[in-house]
Amino acid sequence: MATTNILNYLETTGKSVTTGADTQLGTSPLNRLQTETFLTETAITAGQLVSVDAAKLSTDASGGLTAATVITADFNTSPVRKIVVGVAAESVTGTATAPAFVKVIVRGPAAAVPLATTSCAVGDPVVLDTAGGTGACMVNTAANIGHVVGYALETIAAAGPLKIYVLSNGI
Repeated sequence: MATTNILNYLETTGKSVTTGADTQLGTSPLNRLQTETFLTETAITAGQLVSVDAAKLSTDASGGLTAATVITADFNTSPVRKIVVGVAAESVTGTATAPAFVKVIVRGPAAAVPLATTSCAVGDPVVLDTAGGTGACMVNTAANIGHVVGYALETIAAAGPLKIYVLSNGI
């Protein structure tokens, strides 16, 4: 389940193993995006906030394999779906008899996260939508204080897809 973030490789060039020549590795550091792989028994769309499946966690409190199950986050659903672990990096569909693996961004930039509120500015903290938008976020204000999932990386004037920087929750 866990991916490593021990190696902090910050170089943008390296040596080719065949020719020994300098090779461009990219324009940005490689370890700014951290993903984890979880199981899901539902349909999850890329960009949606995902939560630990509390119903599964309560039946396997030892932290076994079923504790790694996630579902689309939803503030107003019972059982609880508020324990956001990150943003789905891909769309998958799993079932109870055939769970699917889903890659979740647990730290770093995520594109196209549904914003349920009317506008957002760069640097605004975002939280799980308290109005019940499934897998959506909203700007954190005094009226809807919640656990900050990340920060907006762009300014948008209306509800829609938003680029955010996901904060690590220690997963």
